[in-house]
Amino acid sequence: MANVIGPAFNVSGINYNKIGLREASEAFVSNIFAKILNSAQDDELFKEDKLIPESNAEKWIKEWINVEYANLLTQQSLKPLVNQIVNSFPPER
Repeated sequence: MANVIGPAFNVSGINYNKIGLREASEAFVSNIFAKILNSAQDDELFKEDKLIPESNAEKWIKEWINVEYANLLTQQSLKPLVNQIVNSFPPER
């Protein structure tokens, strides 16, 4: 899968010209699930009572781990969803 993570995670930026439909679909699904994981961690049900508040670095690392987890999840378990997205586009001529 192509690394299509934004500049916050990839200093070299994104090359949209060399990405295919499957890679774009995988990146789309991964992005959605990373956002779900990040928002779940911000929910009160998942927060732990801490004496020391979470630093920005800890939050960034957790978000980065969620992005990587979402990429693995997309590659290993969400292929049917990716295939459905790919198949929803008309075939290229």
